[in-house]
Amino acid sequence: MKRAIHNQGAALLTVLVALMVISIMLFEFQYASMVEQKLAYNELNQIQAYYLAKSGIRLGLLRITLYARAKKDPNVKNLIKQVPGGGALIDGIWNMPLPAFPPDATKLSDLDKGDRDAAEQTLEQTKVSDGKSTHLITDESMKINLNDLVVPEQMRSTRIDFRSDSPQGPFWYTGRLLINLMDNFLRDSENPTEEYGDLRPEDVVVNFMDWVTPGENSFAGGNKDLAYEKMSPPYKAKRNKFYSVDEVRMIKGVDEHLYAKLRPYITVYADQGKVNINTNSREDFYRALVPSLRADDVKKVLEERDKRGGWNSEEDFAQYIKTTFGNSEFDKLYPKKEEYPFTVSSQSFLIEAMGKLDKSRSSIQKIIRVAVLLRSIGANCDGLDGSKCQTVAACFFDQRDNRCKSKPRSSAECTDLVSSQYSEAGGQFCCTIQVMNASQQICYNPATDAPKGPVEPNAVKIVHWSET
Repeated sequence: MKRAIHNQGAALLTVLVALMVISIMLFEFQYASMVEQKLAYNELNQIQAYYLAKSGIRLGLLRITLYARAKKDPNVKNLIKQVPGGGALIDGIWNMPLPAFPPDATKLSDLDKGDRDAAEQTLEQTKVSDGKSTHLITDESMKINLNDLVVPEQMRSTRIDFRSDSPQGPFWYTGRLLINLMDNFLRDSENPTEEYGDLRPEDVVVNFMDWVTPGENSFAGGNKDLAYEKMSPPYKAKRNKFYSVDEVRMIKGVDEHLYAKLRPYITVYADQGKVNINTNSREDFYRALVPSLRADDVKKVLEERDKRGGWNSEEDFAQYIKTTFGNSEFDKLYPKKEEYPFTVSSQSFLIEAMGKLDKSRSSIQKIIRVAVLLRSIGANCDGLDGSKCQTVAACFFDQRDNRCKSKPRSSAECTDLVSSQYSEAGGQFCCTIQVMNASQQICYNPATDAPKGPVEPNAVKIVHWSET
């Protein structure tokens, strides 16, 4: 009898242990399922935020493309000439701030019925129920491009003197702008020794040149890698263009304080080698451009620019400086109009887009930054009909999609035409494309087919894409 009771107690204990183990296993399975579900929802939210940010990038690219098309449209060009500040109106295509999309549904009630119905229909079509997409376009053309400091091969054994009165090329103007800018920093500092140490602007610019220019020798003499090999960890000078502005921190002579001061004035994405004086309003830049200008003079220059709605040309700006301030220094600084280190148009932009999802306990954000350039590729052939297209030497009529296009001038441009073959012979660059069951050969001869006069930007090129 006692054995039976003992066996029953053991069986009960076994059942209880088994139930406990099963309960723990069920709890673990449930917990794992909840974690996986949470991760899946989080991944879904991340994807939604990413595509919201990407839609902002696409809208930014559309605005820049429309700006490029407007700039080369003959009717728009005439309008700009006739309307004071017409250039600034065109700039509104890319620089006018846009509200977040989609708009708050609660704010739609403030609209007229027709606009409200159209907005509601648009929201319904987009299928965006959660999150917001915003984007901001900034002009990189208003900054000094560090990649313009690459020294041409034929001048790499020449002594570079930024303090002389003899310009040595586009890189020389860029270097002197940077030197003048850092001179202003030192001059405006209450305690330059404490703030900048033994900063020598010419040495910093030479270090920039060493970083982006191929070769072993420094423009200051010796091997350009010696100082960097003593760093911890050691590294070498890049000998290639900057990929990001953050690389400036690696340059000898640039500490965090100097980097912070230079950051608003420099870029690595611009491509025209000149700074846009219609969008740059920084006093230090103008004092670097024309060192004799005082703070009050710069204020007067900016007021005149805003009054005109922007400078119509580089010559307008130069003439105003010389006439208003009797500045004989200007012609001494910039003897050749074609080498002016400034311009009145923008061709380089940075689009920063953010996708944001606000959940009950968290906010999920994705940020995408894209740098784009407006490039001039061949002639302006867009929009020409077949008969007109055949009269422009630099254009050809693509029978596959019935569009007038610029003749390819390299293997890369030939590849862009799809299903094509590239060849060079007798100074001509030829590209053969397949049209139905036949072939069409397009040959570009630089001597006869090069576009006459300046070519407006007719292509958008992405040069940087980063995601965070």
